[in-house]
This record gives sequence, C-alpha cells and structure tokens, in this order.
Amino acid sequence: MKFWVTLEDREAEVQFRTDGDRLMLEIEGRRIEADFHRLPDGEVYSLIVDGRSHEVRVAPGAEALEVTVRGTMIPVEVRHPLEKMLRATQRAGRAAAGETVNAPMPGVVVALRVKAGDAVAAGQAVVVIEAMKMQNELAARYGGVVSEILVTERASVAAGQPLVRLKAPA
Repeated sequence: MKFWVTLEDREAEVQFRTDGDRLMLEIEGRRIEADFHRLPDGEVYSLIVDGRSHEVRVAPGAEALEVTVRGTMIPVEVRHPLEKMLRATQRAGRAAAGETVNAPMPGVVVALRVKAGDAVAAGQAVVVIEAMKMQNELAARYGGVVSEILVTERASVAAGQPLVRLKAPA
C-alpha cells in the first residue's frame, strides 16, 4: 500500500506491507525491513531493524500522528495519494481565485511594499504592520498581481481588515 508521509517538512512517498510480524518499507528507493511487536499498552511498538531494538510510541495527535523515538516526539502526517492530489487541486483553485491579505491583528500600517499593478511572488511581503511595538511583514500566500491597495501608510487597522487584494496572474 502507498501513502504520502510528511515528516519535519519533508514529504515522501512510502510503500509498505506487512507479513505477520515483519514490516517492509520502501521510502525514496530505500528499503527498510523490521520485525515489530505491539506492546501491551497498544501505543508502543518494539521494532528490530538491522539487529537493533527500538521502542517506538505512536499516538494520534490533533493533526498528525505523534511518533516518539528515543524520547523525541516527531509529528508524522500520513495521507493517501488521492488526498495529496485533492489538496494540490484545492491549492491551485485558491491561487487561481486570487487572494486578499488581511491584518492578523490590530495595528498601524508602517509600510506598503507594493503598489497596484505590481506582480507579486508567493511569500513576498506586501505590507508591514506595527503591533505592540513589533513590525510584522505580511506576505502573499500565492503569486499574483496587486489589484487593489485598501489602506494607506500610518493608517490604523483592525484584526481581519482587508489590506491588499491580489488577482491571479493572467
């Protein structure tokens, strides 16, 4: 069976199968075989990989599995390949629709980094807001073209207030 796994911001296709107490994984062309046994509490597994024993705790978390190895908890997100394709399609749809950059908190606009008509790359700063004596650069999530600037420098803004509108690139 194949799954997409996200581990510490790295995404990989993982193919796995079991045969009794034997686990076979293939990750990015690398093959790993292990003997595994579930311990009585149900969340802890004993894995033997290359003759070395590892105790691994696997518990459901809010958004991912929480895998603990040698005292270190690692969030691991596991998705079916169809779910990965669906998420990519949804992101593309949102990007094609454009976006509005909103103020995440009340503050004062200290700088506008773009003007109407500018092309903007995903992750590019478009506005700087000062809140609680800290300056926060707000960036576009998707690339596009600035269609509207809704604030001016030195303007006070409320949390959630629209600041800049982007349309999808032509």
